[in-house]
Amino acid sequence: MKSFLFSLSLAVILTALPATAADLRPDAILTVLPKDAIPAILKPTFGDSKSAPWLSGRDLVVGFELGGDSRAYPVATLSRHEIVNDTVGGQPIAVTW
Repeated sequence: MKSFLFSLSLAVILTALPATAADLRPDAILTVLPKDAIPAILKPTFGDSKSAPWLSGRDLVVGFELGGDSRAYPVATLSRHEIVNDTVGGQPIAVTW
């Protein structure tokens, strides 16, 4: 019974909140960077950990594997470029952040 009352209370609260998260007004969007201002990585290169001294073992990466071919894309790099076009396992892929 307590679980039902909690769920009912939560539903009432959520329906009473204004829909600000979904309130998208194109006239209120501020564009800071021009189109294509953040360059994609079009031909990424890879190496072992010794060839990337700026990357530590604790840094986050986005990993991808296809057909036994694997890649690790550092989050720090993805945060600056947002997209990497690559070929993994013979297939073209786009890694987005």
